[in-house]
Amino acid sequence: MAKEKLIKNKALQLCLEAKEIITPNRASILDLLIKNNKPLAAYELKEMLKDNNKGLNISTIYRVLDFWIKMKVVHKLSILNKYVLCSNPDEVHTHITNICTKCSSVVETCNENMGLNLKESTKNMGVALTPDLNVEIPVLCASCK
Repeated sequence: MAKEKLIKNKALQLCLEAKEIITPNRASILDLLIKNNKPLAAYELKEMLKDNNKGLNISTIYRVLDFWIKMKVVHKLSILNKYVLCSNPDEVHTHITNICTKCSSVVETCNENMGLNLKESTKNMGVALTPDLNVEIPVLCASCK
């Protein structure tokens, strides 16, 4: 419960700093991502909202997810076509998302913690990383290996 409150407070702080509003739709989707603590597809969120008597149009859900991505609170996982909370929204380095290919569990870290210097490596190749980059690596988690 304490972690949920911490995530929600961080999201609120980021919104205040950006002069953005947490609308009821934004709050509902953030709450579902926090509560489920796993990657969720937009249509899974739609079903959960419907179960809570809060039916939202799928385009609204995608707009809300895009908002949370812009606020650096959520990552889109292209491999799974799902969305997950960012575990380190304050950090400005490249996020590395390790996704288990069997159970779809997610462990987020950063390039520095993995001993990588992606900024320097790409600079040496004459290219640059985009600041909001999220690198996805398919792995087997400890439970599945």
